Amino acid sequence: MYMPTKTIYVSEQDAPVFEEARSVAGETLSSIIVRSLREFLAHQRQKESGMKEVSVRIGSRNSEHEQRFFGAKVGDWRGFSDDKEWWMEARVYRTQKDNWAIVLTHVCKASLLTDKKRWRESGDYLLDTRRSDLLVAATPKELEGKIPIDLLDLVQELATRVEQPVTIL
Repeated sequence: MYMPTKTIYVSEQDAPVFEEARSVAGETLSSIIVRSLREFLAHQRQKESGMKEVSVRIGSRNSEHEQRFFGAKVGDWRGFSDDKEWWMEARVYRTQKDNWAIVLTHVCKASLLTDKKRWRESGDYLLDTRRSDLLVAATPKELEGKIPIDLLDLVQELATRVEQPVTIL
């Protein structure tokens, strides 16, 4: 089998990076380079299709972790939870796999906005209750019961739109 040979010239200052990559990965430098090129090309294709790498912080402030995906933002929402206990915000995305991704943030207790007397007396304003969740679903129907009705209505409306969120010129 014919194996093409490619020569890569590496500057002296970059040589330690190549050596460290090979020792950390435990594989040949060639396989590391090919894997990196594949990831680079996939990233570029996603950018060309209007998708961007989205990085979100999920959890509460004390236990946040990062999650990433490729997607295009198609909407924003702000409103109360169905039980009117929380003020919430959401960012709605279409992912590269054509799923719906919703970053749903519980911003604060609704009483902090609607009942200022209780707000001052209870000390709730001293609590950091902010929390974010990432919900992913193939269809808006799969989100029923997991997100507020008003937000579900928005997602269903977005699902019926035929236009693309990004026009490539």
